[in-house]
Amino acid sequence: MTEAHLAMPGTQLGDPVTAAAAVIEVAVGGTAPLHQVLGSDSYDLARARVATLLADIEAGRELALTTDVDDA
Repeated sequence: MTEAHLAMPGTQLGDPVTAAAAVIEVAVGGTAPLHQVLGSDSYDLARARVATLLADIEAGRELALTTDVDDA
């Protein structure tokens, strides 16, 4: 992954100056979400990962709900 990143200067979708300004805004404002993404590509990747994670959680739902302690 590092080699891929080193090969990216000037070819990435995002504007480094705009990204730096966004990071400063988040740091100064203190109101950013826990996982702030920057750039449309990062946003799309994050949404895809969350969808995959949610599908995985839902696939195990039935078994997960059977492990609660019975009140009886």
